[in-house]
Amino acid sequence: MDVKNTPTTDPELFLQLKRTLQTFQSARLNTTYADLKSDPEYTKIGRFFFEKLYAPEDFSFRDASIKKLHKLLKGKIYSGIISAGSKVIELHELSDMLDDRMVEHMIALNVGTDMDMDQYQRVYRSLENYDDRLYQIALGKEVTQLFHRLSKNWAVAASLNTAHTVAHLFGMGKIIDFIHEGYIGFRSIKNIDYFVETIDERERAWHDEIWFKNREDGKK
Repeated sequence: MDVKNTPTTDPELFLQLKRTLQTFQSARLNTTYADLKSDPEYTKIGRFFFEKLYAPEDFSFRDASIKKLHKLLKGKIYSGIISAGSKVIELHELSDMLDDRMVEHMIALNVGTDMDMDQYQRVYRSLENYDDRLYQIALGKEVTQLFHRLSKNWAVAASLNTAHTVAHLFGMGKIIDFIHEGYIGFRSIKNIDYFVETIDERERAWHDEIWFKNREDGKK
């Protein structure tokens, strides 16, 4: 579907629809992974992932702050954290771009703030970006495994202490506290494999269910 000719949208409406989309997606994730969140082994990381990392109310602030902190700390802390930070930025930028495209298609398809699952799937399919979505899922898995490995490295704990001091000096305490919560969540897990494989398998299945439903509907 071509949305290039969609009339210019009121920025306030665009942000309202984007918040609607992100809230919808966050609720879907919390439902899909309720079993992981309730598993004592994954309580901390589950809360961080599904209640904090994908919480729509802090999304824009967090993304901008991570980029700023990444630039500020480059060369000052363990290089592995900086490399991992670059991957996080890539994932956030990709996810944000996909969300923006979803909102554009919501507008073109007259989908509003009362969006339901059928409408969501229709918008999702209309982007025709199968490979982009698979890359997003794969990148999310890579980032999760990378940060779990880092959480077991003593140099990371020392670097986070440095980062904590610098961040608070520059008025960025909120974002470093967010990162530290993630670090604690990752460090509490001995083996991350089941957690990441479960998410990877379910997200790919969800993606294919929506995608191939489009193909089946086209045959009717």
